[in-house]
Amino acid sequence: MPIEYLNLPVLPTVKAHLIINCVLVFLTLVVVALRIIARFESGVKLWWDDFLILLAVPQGIGMLVIQGMWAPMGVGYPATETLPNLVPILKMLVAYEFIFATCISTIKMSVMFFYLRVFVNDGLRLATKLVIGFVLLWSVGNILQVFLICRPFAATYDPTIKGKCGSQVVSFIAIGAFNVITDAIILTLPIPTIWGLKMSSSARLGLSAVFMIGLIVSVVAIIRIISLTQLDLTNLTGTMVWADFWSTVEPNLGIICVSLPMLSRLRSRFTSRRGASKLEGPSSECTGSYRRGNAATGRLGPTMPTDHRHDEAFGLETLYGSNKQVHHASIVASGTKPPAEAPSRDGSEEALTLQPANPGQDKNGILVQTKWTITSN
Repeated sequence: MPIEYLNLPVLPTVKAHLIINCVLVFLTLVVVALRIIARFESGVKLWWDDFLILLAVPQGIGMLVIQGMWAPMGVGYPATETLPNLVPILKMLVAYEFIFATCISTIKMSVMFFYLRVFVNDGLRLATKLVIGFVLLWSVGNILQVFLICRPFAATYDPTIKGKCGSQVVSFIAIGAFNVITDAIILTLPIPTIWGLKMSSSARLGLSAVFMIGLIVSVVAIIRIISLTQLDLTNLTGTMVWADFWSTVEPNLGIICVSLPMLSRLRSRFTSRRGASKLEGPSSECTGSYRRGNAATGRLGPTMPTDHRHDEAFGLETLYGSNKQVHHASIVASGTKPPAEAPSRDGSEEALTLQPANPGQDKNGILVQTKWTITSN
């Protein structure tokens, strides 16, 4: 007997949620496109962290598509009014859970491969690889629970089939809790390395803030867990309004947050070009660099082969000078390039350099390089 689909008017709250997530997905596409442009602008090839984000984008879009398909099927209505749509809604719920689990895992893997691309510290790289293994196991468990929560599997989406099912709500909450925990672990991984650099406290705070921007996603994940506690499978359509909304927000916001730091190169170039067109009077450029070494090897990480990673850079934000017009760009880079020579002070030209604590040390490791263009007022 064919299933009769019942179309119901979309409730205002559900419509607002759908519009917000459509805007969010659009912003996700824009940010990821700018990320790819920034990578090509830097003259380097895409790496695994970029490919993984590109893989996560269609998964985030898939979450929005399912949310849109659910909207006219009675989201927000009591289950007694949406009973004819229950089976298709539950079938899409299985797909929704699967896509959510794979998308979140893909984003986490992208962040950790970014760490492997940028940092050469042996301890950080080892810790990152261990966390990658843990996240992979966590992801497999998430995916398996989607298909093993009920025996037989058909009982997951068809209430008329007799079977044994675990508590899906408890499962959703457990997955969300592990999600928040792994987010915290991943985001704090590079902090000890950053605070081991010979930089000003404000620069270290700024760089730490860039890496910790993903905490916004963790806040959303916690809100999502709270909404899941209100979910009642006996009245699914009547209680899934907010869980549906936040479950689509979380992965798409995650893609944006992990991609925003990559746009610093575009911003720096735009700012420097814009500032260069407004320069009046003499100006100069100066470059300072510093390499952080450890006690055992004299450098932060192992000797790196000459490959594309020596061109990798991560933007910082700093502010210098109150009576001068300053245009600057600061980067943290890994590789084998020696620091550039800074010009000497001449008239209105002012050279600002950061000298290494040990000039004779190995030139491999993390390079913190700052470039200033200073114009006297």
